[in-house]
Amino acid sequence: MSTQRITITLPDDIADRLRKEARKRQRPVSRLVADALQAQERERIDQLMAEGYREAAALNKQLAEEALPAIREVLPPD
Repeated sequence: MSTQRITITLPDDIADRLRKEARKRQRPVSRLVADALQAQERERIDQLMAEGYREAAALNKQLAEEALPAIREVLPPD
């Protein structure tokens, strides 16, 4: 993976918190920022997947309910 050097400007309190957290985790500040952005992207993808699963479940339920009368005609009674 290639890397790029960038310069950002942060408010003093945010920069201080970022440096403190990086020291605590014994990681470079840049790695901490990259990890946070990657975690945010994973969360976004997880939310999209959950939404897709809910939509698929609703569609499956609707299709099953629509098919039930035809299935009852074919299957013997309980």
